[in-house]
Amino acid sequence: MPSIDSNAINTFIEYINSISKLSNTGIEDIKICLSVIRVQKKHIVIPELSKSQYLYFISKGVVRAFFYHNEKEITDWFGTENMVIGPTIRNFPIKNAIHSVETLEDCEFIRVHFSDLERLYQKHHEIERIGRLIAIQSMLQLQYKIDCLQLLSARERYTDFLMRYPNLINRISLGYISSYLGMNQVTLSRIRKQN
Repeated sequence: MPSIDSNAINTFIEYINSISKLSNTGIEDIKICLSVIRVQKKHIVIPELSKSQYLYFISKGVVRAFFYHNEKEITDWFGTENMVIGPTIRNFPIKNAIHSVETLEDCEFIRVHFSDLERLYQKHHEIERIGRLIAIQSMLQLQYKIDCLQLLSARERYTDFLMRYPNLINRISLGYISSYLGMNQVTLSRIRKQN
């Protein structure tokens, strides 16, 4: 049975309160549904993202989502502290690609089962609003990444990555970063030397 860690839970409550203020009743009802899990580095925490039964909040650590295309592993995005992980559209894989989520460090997650989340949405419109705002944030991040891949040069994409995620460059392998940025590792190494 997953443990309850009050510090991790309080961090999560602070996060959702920063999105939209919750009532005390809403907070107490959410807390009942939360569990804390700890997962070691290099573990597949979500084998198939579109079929995940849980929504995850990263309280410690870094993860990556990846899929395979033409037998090549593609890193799609990174998640770090104070980010939410979950399928944007459940049970509907995009382009028949199975996205998996792997821990890149020892991680701690707060998770809530989607059935509990649906029940909370029905009971508390304020929680439903937070869910909608988190979904909107996810869609905006996805659109931003698409825009970067289409509009920015390789050097500009790397510079943007450094500005947006300054603490990740020393926590993630260059191979994963180059894949995420849509370039090969040789190109990334050349850009890094030029900088």
